[in-house]
Amino acid sequence: MPQDETGNTEDTQTPSTAPADPGALGSAVRVCLAPLALEHLCEGVVEYVLRGTGPEALAPLYAPGSPKVAKMVAGGGVWAAADVSPVADVHPGWSPDAADAARLTVYGDAPVGVLARFGHVLDAITRAQPGRLDSGAWLATLTDSALTTAGPRSEASRRVGARWDLDLLSEIARAGGVPVRTAARAALAAVLDERPGEYWNSRLHLLGSDAAATFLARHADALGEITVTARAGARRAVALRCARTPEEHAALLAALAVDEDRFVRAEALAALGWLAPGRQVELLVPHLRTAGPEELAAVLRRLADIEGGDAAIEDVLNARGGEPLDAERAQALRRTVERASLTRGPGPVVPVPPVNRPTDADVLAELGSRPAAGRREGSYFWPRIEERLPLIPDVRAVRDALREAGMTDADRRVASLLTTRNAVGRNRLLGAVLTPEDAERWWPLFAERLDLVDEYLDGGYRKGDAHDETVDTTDMTLTILARFPVAPGPLRARLTALALGTSRHRLNARRVLRDDAEALAAARAALNGTGTTAEATVRASAAEWLAGLGEPDVQAPPPGWEFGEDVLSPATRVLPAPTLWWLDRFKEEALAQGVPAPDVDRWLGLARPMLRTAPDGGGPVRGRLGGPLMLPPDVPAPGGASAWDEQLIVTLDFATVPEGATDLPLPPDGKVLLFANADLEPEPEGGAVYAPAGAPVEEREVSLNHYVYEYGTPEKLDADLRRTGDLRLVPGVSLPTTPPEDEMLARHPHAEALREIWSEQTDGGGEWQLGGHADNFDDYGDPVAASAYAEAGKGPADPADWVLLAQWAGFPMAILYWTIPRQDLAAGRFDRVVVQMHSNP
Repeated sequence: MPQDETGNTEDTQTPSTAPADPGALGSAVRVCLAPLALEHLCEGVVEYVLRGTGPEALAPLYAPGSPKVAKMVAGGGVWAAADVSPVADVHPGWSPDAADAARLTVYGDAPVGVLARFGHVLDAITRAQPGRLDSGAWLATLTDSALTTAGPRSEASRRVGARWDLDLLSEIARAGGVPVRTAARAALAAVLDERPGEYWNSRLHLLGSDAAATFLARHADALGEITVTARAGARRAVALRCARTPEEHAALLAALAVDEDRFVRAEALAALGWLAPGRQVELLVPHLRTAGPEELAAVLRRLADIEGGDAAIEDVLNARGGEPLDAERAQALRRTVERASLTRGPGPVVPVPPVNRPTDADVLAELGSRPAAGRREGSYFWPRIEERLPLIPDVRAVRDALREAGMTDADRRVASLLTTRNAVGRNRLLGAVLTPEDAERWWPLFAERLDLVDEYLDGGYRKGDAHDETVDTTDMTLTILARFPVAPGPLRARLTALALGTSRHRLNARRVLRDDAEALAAARAALNGTGTTAEATVRASAAEWLAGLGEPDVQAPPPGWEFGEDVLSPATRVLPAPTLWWLDRFKEEALAQGVPAPDVDRWLGLARPMLRTAPDGGGPVRGRLGGPLMLPPDVPAPGGASAWDEQLIVTLDFATVPEGATDLPLPPDGKVLLFANADLEPEPEGGAVYAPAGAPVEEREVSLNHYVYEYGTPEKLDADLRRTGDLRLVPGVSLPTTPPEDEMLARHPHAEALREIWSEQTDGGGEWQLGGHADNFDDYGDPVAASAYAEAGKGPADPADWVLLAQWAGFPMAILYWTIPRQDLAAGRFDRVVVQMHSNP
C-alpha cells in the first residue's frame, strides 16, 4: 500500500505534510511546472508543491491563462516545435519527453503531500474560479494526469500504474485537505467523476483489482451515496465491479436494478444474479409496487428466472391492505405468473433429450474455465462465445456451466446471445440470421423454458439505439419451435391464433403446428364462420392454410389477400410469400412508429417486384459478370465502333428472367450487356448493347486504359468480376428510399419516415438488383428521375417515363445505376441507356 511522508498506511489518519526531498524530486517538479514560466508563475508554485508554502501561490493560477500551458503541465498530447521552444528558452533542456519522464518520477516517488499539492496546481490552472480544496474535486484532475503518464509501457510507467489505486487516492485526499471521515468518499468521487475528457475510462480501471474490491466493500455506504447521483456510465461501471462481492453491495445493486438507464439495469441484474435466489427475491420484490414500466419489466424477468420468484409475485397480487396495484401493473405481474406456469402445462410439455455436450477439447476446456469469469464480465459474459457456438451442439451445455459457476439466470443469459451477438463472418445478430440448422442447438433450451418462448413470441427486440438492428424475435422463435419434436401443448392456442392471422408469421406458425389435430380443427371451424370483417380475414387465412394442406373443396384466397383488397399492385400481389414477408414486416414497423394505417397502405401501393442477389449469393443464374466480351459481328461498341472507353460489367440473359419477376417490359429472350466507365473525372459513363437470341457472337478484343474508381485498372475490376462469375438473382420487392420530391410529399406526407423504415428492412443481400426502385445513396436523389434531365433532348423529358434497369452496389461506398426509357425497353432499344454512379467521394 502507498505510504505518505510519515510512512502511515492507514486511511484513518492524517498524513504528514513535511517538505519533500529537494533533490531528484525537486528537479522533476520544476521540469513538470516549467511551462508556467511562460506566465511568470513557476518558482512560487514549485515552492508550494515541494514545501507546502502558503496556498496563496495558487491564486494567480486561477486567472485566465493559456489552455495550452495547462495541457503541457498535465501531460499528454503532441506539441509542435513552436510550442516547445518558448518553454525550452526559459528552462533549458525542457522537452515533452523530459516532462513525461519528470511526471513519472513525481507520480512514482513523490510523497502524498507533494502529490496533493501538485493536484491543487493542476486543478487551479484548469479552473476559472478557485475551488474548495477540502472538497476533493481536484483529485480527478490529478488522477487523470497520473494515469495518462502511466499509459506508455515502461518499467517506470508500470511502477506508477501499480502505485495508483483507491487507497493511494484516499491518502492523497487527506493530505490535500479533505477531512479524514470523507477521504474515501472523495477518492470514489474522483474515480466516478464523468467529466468530459478522454481519461475517465482509465480512472474506472482503478475499480477493477482485487484490492479495489476490498476497498469498495469497506466503503460500501459511501459508494452507494456517490453512485446513485453519478452519471449513467459511472453507475454502470460500479454495478459491474460490485459483482465480485455482490452481498456487500446488495442494497446498491437492488437500487440500480430499476435504474432509468437500461444498460445500468442490465449490469446490476447481472451482478445480483450471483446471489442466492431467495436473497434476490428479498431485494427485488419491493420494486414490484414502485418501479416504472420498463424497470418493472426487467425485475419481472429476473423473478421469473429464479426459484420462488413467481410465488413472490403472486403474493404481491394477492396481498390484502396497502395501496392497491394499478391495472397496468397488476396485468404485468399476472402475465409473468401465467408465463411461469407454462412449463407446467396444461397439455403435454415437450420432451427433451439429455444435454449433448461438445466433443471439441478446447471448447470443453473453456466450458470449465470461462463461466467463473462471468463475475468480472457482467452482462457481456464470455466475449466471442459466438465463435464457439458452431462447435456446441446443445447450448444447454453453456447454461449448465454457468449454473455450476453460480449464475442463477443462466437460461436467459444464454438465450440473450441470439439478440446481442453477431453471427460469425456476418455483421448481423445471431437471431436475425438463424437457420433451421442453427436452431437445432437452441430448441432444447427453449423447450425447457416455454415462458421464454412465449416472451420472445411477443416481437422485436432492439439491441441498442435506433440505428441498431432489430431482431424479429417472433420469427426467430418460430424457427426454433419448428425444431421441436411436437408442438408445445401449453402454447397451442397462441400458435393457432398466429396461424389464423394475417401477419407474415402465420406461415411459420403453421409449420410449427404441423398436423396438430386441435389446431386444424380450429382452422376448419374458422373456415365455416360468418360475420364481421375480422372474421372474414380469419376465414381467408383458414382457407389458405387448409388449401395448402390439400383439403378438398377448399379454395385458397388470391395472392396478397393479407394486405387487403387493392393495396398492392397486381404485379406485387403475386410475389412469393417469403418476398411479401418483407412488406408485412415493414407495415408492422411503420404502424408501431405511429404512421396512420391508410398512409402505410398507400405507400405499400408503390411496392414493385424485382430480382436481387440473396445474402448467400444463391439462386438461379441470370447472367455472367465480367468478360469475355461476346457480341454479334455487326453490333457496335457503346460509345463508338472504334473507341472502347466503357467496360463490360455484366451480361444479363432475359430468357432466365421469369415472367412477372419484375414489372419491366423486358424482352422475352436475348441478352443485354451492361457497360460502365467508372472514372469520376469528369464523371462515370456507360451504356448497354442488346444481342438478340440466336444471333452469332464473337469475342471482341478490348484495350482499356481509363482509371477505374477504387480498382485502378480495368483489368483488376474484370478479374474481380470473373472470380464471381455467375450472377444469381432471387425474387425481391422494392419500395422508394430516395428523398421524396414535393409532389411525392403532397401525396405521401409520411414519406420521410416510411422510406427510412424501409431502408432498415435488410437481410444483407441486394448487391445486384434488376428492376424495382433505385436504392438511396447518401440522399443524392433518385437516379431514375435524374435520367430525364441527363438525357435532355435525347429521351423522354418526363421522369415518369424512365425506369431502373439494373443497379450494382459493387464499388466501395458507391452504387452504379443503369436507367432506360420504359418505351425503349418495350421496343428492345438500348441505345439511350443512362449510366450514373452515386459515390462517396
